Amino acid sequence: MAFKVDDAEYTIPRILQFGFDATTNATSPLTDQQKKNWKEIPVRKDRRTDLLIAGAGLSGCAAAIAAARRGIAVTIVESTHMVGGQATAAGVSAFDVTFFYDRLLHNYGLWGELVRKIQDIYDYELMRPINVGHYRNTSIMPNVVVVERVLSEMLKASGVTVLRNTTIQGVIRAGKRIVGLHTQAGTIMASQTIDATEDGSLLALGGIPHRISNGYSDGIEEKNITSPKRAIQDITYTAVIRMYPEGVPDALRVSEKPAGYDKYVLTFRKVYPKAGVLDKHMQKIGPLGFAGYRAAPDIASKNMQTGSQYQQVTRTCLNYYNDMTSNAYYLTDSDYRERFEASAKMKTISIIYYLQNELGVPWSVATDEGFADGPVLPLNPHLPDCYKNIEQHMPLIPYIRESRRLIGLSTLTGKTISRPRKRSEAAWVTDSVAVGTYHPDLHGGRTNAHLESSLMESEADKPKGWVEGPFPIPVGALIPAQIDGFIAAEKNISCSRIAAGAIRLHPTVVAIGEAGGVLASLAICNKVEPREVPTAAVQAELARGGAIVSQLEVEGATRSSPNFAEINLAVARNRVGWSVFRPENSEPVIETDLDVAMEQGKWTYNYCRKWLDAIKEKLEGRV
Repeated sequence: MAFKVDDAEYTIPRILQFGFDATTNATSPLTDQQKKNWKEIPVRKDRRTDLLIAGAGLSGCAAAIAAARRGIAVTIVESTHMVGGQATAAGVSAFDVTFFYDRLLHNYGLWGELVRKIQDIYDYELMRPINVGHYRNTSIMPNVVVVERVLSEMLKASGVTVLRNTTIQGVIRAGKRIVGLHTQAGTIMASQTIDATEDGSLLALGGIPHRISNGYSDGIEEKNITSPKRAIQDITYTAVIRMYPEGVPDALRVSEKPAGYDKYVLTFRKVYPKAGVLDKHMQKIGPLGFAGYRAAPDIASKNMQTGSQYQQVTRTCLNYYNDMTSNAYYLTDSDYRERFEASAKMKTISIIYYLQNELGVPWSVATDEGFADGPVLPLNPHLPDCYKNIEQHMPLIPYIRESRRLIGLSTLTGKTISRPRKRSEAAWVTDSVAVGTYHPDLHGGRTNAHLESSLMESEADKPKGWVEGPFPIPVGALIPAQIDGFIAAEKNISCSRIAAGAIRLHPTVVAIGEAGGVLASLAICNKVEPREVPTAAVQAELARGGAIVSQLEVEGATRSSPNFAEINLAVARNRVGWSVFRPENSEPVIETDLDVAMEQGKWTYNYCRKWLDAIKEKLEGRV
């Protein structure tokens, strides 16, 4: 079947299409359990767990669910009241996916499960489209409140202990081993710890060698940062806004011109003009041209628009021309960070001011996504009081694109993710445990002066045009070169700045987290360190759980096939010959001899039997 990925009105079969006369069940997707969860502050006491995860973002949640389903006692610590990280607390619920690789991304692993559960809520409970943004009908654009609900339900069903509204105060080390964390909820000791924070904060707290900007830290002090501006990728303080057809409520009007507005307004007039978005990438006419980019279902109305109907959008996420040029001080200096985030919020509030006062359109922050429903309002002390009615409904954290990055056993770089052309594949490696597909979209610090010469990187390693396609993420990128009892996830894995621009996307960080959770499970069940676990065992357990470990989907061996795991494992390990078949205008697949692959996969499973049986025994003991 041809996949018309560049046709805005084309809708893939997986997405339910509603008739022109369909009406939504316009009820709130927010549940009473969510409201209760958000207000909870854990009792302070000492705790013990098998696996301790810092950060309940997408990657942290995936790691927790993957491990808990394998019999591991998991505790996850989250500083905000929401789980989901960039997709919830940061407001970026418009999923960034490479649309051409729909089956590879959405038919496998925890990401595929998450998307299916979210879709079910829109298809059968809310009865409204989820494909409302990116100017195309293949988009997946859920609301923050729905993503948070699904992740919360998956964590609960898996038996994960979630400590919300809990800050991390320190890392506990025993020599070169991480053994626990000091938190606001007390000391938590663990066999293994995963850093799934949005900024790699455990790397600093634990004195773990890591990269920052274009230099590094040996765990004690920063070294060799030669970037003139200590560049990292931009942060963005987003906002979910919606149209108020009867007029913006007085409390949600921005009447006082924000500080810094005058230096931004000329840009706003170019990218948010009355005539529409006219830049070479967008070219969307009309005053709502901007809104279609990160549109979300408007759960406060009965709007049934889809992505190709962008001029009918009534809710969107402001994640467009409100980036803030960032530097490493944002990651290392808490006072600087707080002030910088205040400036980032003011830039986004400036857009709302512009929409209301210059364009004259009735848009302001949505109040039903849950940001103001935690135990404390998310207010920055450096913002004037006159904006607090707006600020309390803004996301809890900014969208952080680049964190501290582990120095691991192996490192992902611009060269290792290089794809020769758009919609082609990077060179495959047999120690891969996750697959990314995104272009190295580096927001800031793009020139040689800001890149890592120590990793032999230069501007030549960043494609000039948009180049997407599958690339492998090796298990060694999750494992520290020197420290035990610790695994990196989220954006914190061992990678260069260029590679960091490609791994930060929603499905990729979920795949990284799922791999990290499986790696931790195997280490705990077999009473060894992560570096001692055979890669084949991690791949075998991932495939057994329904994740894809090959570079592309294998023709004739989908997730529902009887020998999917064995065939996928054999291809990933290069135990069988394979090639890529590229149907015209359709998603490529791997072709191989399925019988040979099945036998080779069985051999590899037998080779890993001791490692995998330890998980089986753990599950049986739990029952």
